[in-house]
Amino acid sequence: MKKFKLVNEYILSLLDAKETGSGLAIIETEKRHHCMPSYGMIHMFYIVKFYDDSIIASVPLNTSEKVKAFLRENVEKYDIDDNLFVSPLKELAKEEAKLLFNKELKGSWNSFVFACDAETIAKPSSNITTVKITDNSYECYGDVNFPDHCVPNGIVYSVIENNKIVSLAHAHKTGKYQDIVADIGVDTSKDFRKKGYARECVNSVARHVIERGGESVYSCSPNNTASIRTALSAGYKPYGKILIFTIDSD
Repeated sequence: MKKFKLVNEYILSLLDAKETGSGLAIIETEKRHHCMPSYGMIHMFYIVKFYDDSIIASVPLNTSEKVKAFLRENVEKYDIDDNLFVSPLKELAKEEAKLLFNKELKGSWNSFVFACDAETIAKPSSNITTVKITDNSYECYGDVNFPDHCVPNGIVYSVIENNKIVSLAHAHKTGKYQDIVADIGVDTSKDFRKKGYARECVNSVARHVIERGGESVYSCSPNNTASIRTALSAGYKPYGKILIFTIDSD
């Protein structure tokens, strides 16, 4: 974990943690009561298991002892994407959502997390050209979704064919470290996959901040093998795993 200094600071800022130590740290924080930028929802439980085996569980203020006891007893026994850990914690999260917020649990997701910096980022391809997008003047092809929340203040690079965006990557407007840590999202039309477009868009967004002294972070589903390949081919290194339980912010 210690290699990626800026990514470390960024992830710790999301968790409201100062540093990691060995084993589990439970952080009760007001941040878990507020909407996350770019997501439109509250990340009620935000758990990160780093690849140095340190674990931070960021939870709301006044979280019950039942939840904290479950975390202490199980988070090192199981991986945080193991259903033997996720399923019972989900039931506890439902109770906490009602107890603390008087809301229903909205959902949950697991992510693999990768990071890169100037030392690890792959060389750009000489065969694929990406274009920096600063407005919505380009139409998206078919099933590609334009990241409106990233224009004009975010970072968006795309591959254009026939004057349409067929693949793009963007850095979320996180409100934290967004000019020096690119938190990557990527979308490529199913008709233009396996051409290296996603890899090159991701590489371009990462380079945008790396050339300015920054670093980049990339998250995807553990089951998304294509996205994992994209991250690794762009020079990202395994960083950790994330488990998030969400509620609506309304």
